[in-house]
Amino acid sequence: MCRWHQSILLGVLALFAAGPVAHAQTTPVQLPSSTLAASVAAAQPPVPPPQAPFARDDESPFWRFFTGGEWYFSWGYNREFWAPTDIHVSQPALGNDFTIYDVRGHDEPGGESGLFTGDAFGAQYNIRVGRFITDNFGVEFSLDHSKYTTPTGQFANVSGTIAGKPASGIYQLGAPFFSEELHNGANHVMINAVYRLPLIGQTNDSWSVAAIGKAGVGVMLPHTSDTILGNEANVGDKTIGNSFGLRNGWWQLNGVTTGVEGGFRVVLVAPVYVELTDKIAYSYLGDLPAYLGTISQSQFMDEVILSIGFTYDGTSSSPWHEPSP
Repeated sequence: MCRWHQSILLGVLALFAAGPVAHAQTTPVQLPSSTLAASVAAAQPPVPPPQAPFARDDESPFWRFFTGGEWYFSWGYNREFWAPTDIHVSQPALGNDFTIYDVRGHDEPGGESGLFTGDAFGAQYNIRVGRFITDNFGVEFSLDHSKYTTPTGQFANVSGTIAGKPASGIYQLGAPFFSEELHNGANHVMINAVYRLPLIGQTNDSWSVAAIGKAGVGVMLPHTSDTILGNEANVGDKTIGNSFGLRNGWWQLNGVTTGVEGGFRVVLVAPVYVELTDKIAYSYLGDLPAYLGTISQSQFMDEVILSIGFTYDGTSSSPWHEPSP
């Protein structure tokens, strides 16, 4: 009997001892809220910082080309002197195939309306945009808006076929026989190699002087107005849709050109400079539009150019450039 009571007592004590242990095993561990938040944040992937729109890479070669060197731009006017040239006329439908020899031409420095009329594009102008790769060598885009006119009244030797019949002799130029104007430009469009040699002062300092030499090649983009035996060429109106073309258009890609240029650049007050140069260019104009035919000719031009421009040094003066630490 005594042993039975002892067994019951031991069983009750075991139940009481097992209860807290089981409760401790099933009750979840309560962590502080700050520790829990830190654990969740650590488990999430990092979010990259927002970037400004159009962010640029200052180390990219493309961006360094525009900000890591010296650029320049100039605008100027010129006088031109043209060597005598032979002009060939071909109008198969009219039976015309003849050459006019030693034709003299002249320029139109003020254009049709004059140099100081407010029309910057009316006169003979020059545009230059360039970049120096080193302190001395650079590359340049140039546009020379030159003008060429055959004067009325000059006499020239003509040989060939006119109206299907042999022709040879001296003819007086001008309407109605022959006249030619490249008044909206003979337009030399070129890429030039540039060399600069400092003569006085440091390069691009105020009142510094440097010698400039250039050589390049390019294309001719002329606008032709001509009259041959009373028939005028018609290239259409000067509109956006009729601007450029190979065989049609107000300006036609119709020839090649090459030339050399030399002179001096004087920096007045940095970065503004003036440049005085002389340019000699050879061009060939083939298939210029004529009434039911074409005109072809070679041209030698001596051009004196006075320009004003400014330089832009991306390595030091650019407001967008931040030097590397």
